[in-house]
Amino acid sequence: MPLLWSSLLVYLTGLIHFGLENESGVRSVLEPLVAAGIAPDQLLTVLTSSRYGIQTPTSYVVGVEPVAPPLDPLEWYLALAGIVAGAVVIVGLTRGTWRSEPLGPITIDETIVLALALGLSTWLLGGPLLAGAILMPFLFGVIVHHTRRRPGWTPSYLYVVPTMAPLAGLAVDYVGYTTLALELLAFVVLPLAGGLALPLRAAIRKQFGR
Repeated sequence: MPLLWSSLLVYLTGLIHFGLENESGVRSVLEPLVAAGIAPDQLLTVLTSSRYGIQTPTSYVVGVEPVAPPLDPLEWYLALAGIVAGAVVIVGLTRGTWRSEPLGPITIDETIVLALALGLSTWLLGGPLLAGAILMPFLFGVIVHHTRRRPGWTPSYLYVVPTMAPLAGLAVDYVGYTTLALELLAFVVLPLAGGLALPLRAAIRKQFGR
């Protein structure tokens, strides 16, 4: 499960960086959250009444610059897209040249090549949060598919669904409908729960055989 843990680590790096970039806002919201205790209605009020100066995830992704673009914006975006396109071409050529079944399921080696291309390009585009949001559903989907093809355990594709929450959250945020409550659910609760569920379930099965 190294690929799963790697994607989760990338995403966690993005969450930590987001928190550091919005440290004052995070501190501002913690006090009323602690005061609200465990009362659901009060917690919801705290998380929907104000943003406390915290960026929206979309504005964070758009604004973060892991490296200063060495090219004009359009050329930079084309270069990043070229990284992914190049990886797809390499995988396609390899399949056509050496594989007996060119249309067969994606292999782990191919997955690694594509994941590296996706991770690098999206990290350079929008930082680790965007990279993790892209990598998690891709890698979780591939691993679940591969595991189901083998004899024994057949994990459900439902394990992939929570890892898609950050992408859904970015889409909802982009159209302007978002609150801290929705962001907490989409960017923290669901992806972390989903990101831990499958690898921990696999570890338990490996250790105890069930």
